[in-house]
Amino acid sequence: MRIPTYFLLFPLALISASCRRQEVPKADLPALQSSAGEAVLRRVYADCPGRAEAKLLTVVLGEMQETASEEFTNRFSDTGLTLVSPRRLEAGMAEGKVRIFDRETNLPPLILQLSSLTPEKDTPANLQAVAAWTFKGNASRWSYRVLPKPEGGWEVRPIAEIPIKVRNTDWKEDAEKKP
Repeated sequence: MRIPTYFLLFPLALISASCRRQEVPKADLPALQSSAGEAVLRRVYADCPGRAEAKLLTVVLGEMQETASEEFTNRFSDTGLTLVSPRRLEAGMAEGKVRIFDRETNLPPLILQLSSLTPEKDTPANLQAVAAWTFKGNASRWSYRVLPKPEGGWEVRPIAEIPIKVRNTDWKEDAEKKP
């Protein structure tokens, strides 16, 4: 009895696909919640155009937006915004767009995210960071170079903006592609 070739290739394809699955590594929370991480998020906050309008602030860490420790989050209490845990946030529709809001106040939070903070290959004292903000459906994501200052602290220099796909139009684009 002869087995068609595609029957033999199917298990091989499944094994290959499972081996290549890319999992997002868990965030190094202690590194992200360092003084350098705080400096990056303060730069992101300073560059956010919605900060004057915002009433709430949420801090998340890593690509999977893990909750920052209460101690780290409290470092941003001097912003004057009410600090809100990401556990209180929900997504819903407003004016035809998906929005994130605090379920207790129904207000949109300004969300600061520090995705990564890694030493530079050639100069480990210098760091590379990726961070973003989002507020009311607007967002910006940047890569930064983080340099130690001789007198202490950190200098955070933007390198490049990282494009963000607009998610509120995903369903429209998918609908347009279907016949």
